[in-house]
Formats: sequence, C-alpha cells, structure tokens
Amino acid sequence: MPIAKTAHIDESLRVRHGLYLLAAVIVADADAHSHRQALTALLLRHQARLHWRDEGSMRREQLTDAICELRYTGIIVIATGMTSARQERARRKCIERLVIELARRGIANAVFERRHDELDAGDRTLITALRRQHSIPPSFRATWNPAVSEPLLWLADIAAGAASLAETGDDADWRDLAAAFSVDRFAVD
Repeated sequence: MPIAKTAHIDESLRVRHGLYLLAAVIVADADAHSHRQALTALLLRHQARLHWRDEGSMRREQLTDAICELRYTGIIVIATGMTSARQERARRKCIERLVIELARRGIANAVFERRHDELDAGDRTLITALRRQHSIPPSFRATWNPAVSEPLLWLADIAAGAASLAETGDDADWRDLAAAFSVDRFAVD
C-alpha cells in the first residue's frame, strides 16, 4: 500500500525579476507530527511562525540546516517573465502545473497557505476546473490554511524563499535544499 503523503504549498514572488514561484513540500502523513514539533522548536521568543522574508542571513542558514534533517521531497514551479499586473495569471499557471504533477505522483492532499478569501476562491475555482477537465482526479483534495496554524507551511515558505533567492543569483541557502526538489521552470505567457 502506498504511503499517504500531503503537499504543503507556499509562494514567493520576485516582481522585479519577473518571477512567481510555488513550492510544494511533500511530507509523509506519518512524519507530519514530528516535523511540526521540529519546526515549532525553531521559533524564537514572541515569534508566531517562521517566515523567510523576516529572517536575517544567519538565521536563514540555521533554518535551512535544521530542515535538512527532516524527511520530505518537493516540487518547485517557477513562472518567469511575470509582470506585476499578471501575478494571478502566473499563480494559476503554477498551480495547474503543480497539482497535475502532485496527482501524477499519487499525492491526493494539498494544503495551500491561505491568502485572502477572494484570492483563495479563485484557487478553488481552478482546482474544480482541473477536476472537471480530468487533469486531476476527483479525489484530489485541496485546503487553504493560515500559516500560523500549520507549521508544515513554514517548511514550504523556507523552500520557496530559498529557491526564489537562488533564481536571482543568491543560492547559498538553496544549495543544501535543492537535492530534495524537482524544479519546473516555464515562461508565463
């Protein structure tokens, strides 16, 4: 019997560089509790969640070192050539490519970081359309959670942040993480 796994998904944008990136970190459901504990242990005093953009370079190195000790795989989907006016189009294209690949790998559950009700509704509409088109199976389940309530989303945030920095030439933190991820890069039209 296949091992049940869930993908946790977060985004990173580098508007100045025309990049929109989604990171999916795939964790076996049996490992989820211990991974949540390990991530929560990394919180500093008064910190509600880990968030890549709020961390300095030394702390980022500490975080990447720590998460390299966890068991997971992942997928990074990168849209290049994005303009600020086309961010949601880039996101839709990234989600489409990502969930189709997740379904191909047998992943039936995905947790996205919640953004805003209206924006999340657009994501839900896209997932429903992909089911109707038979691009993903009817059993594919997607939910949207706030990052503060799901530490495994912090793992996706770290991966997205490190990968997007690498795309702009700063790969110091990405080097250690890269082996666990496949990367799908495409030009958004």
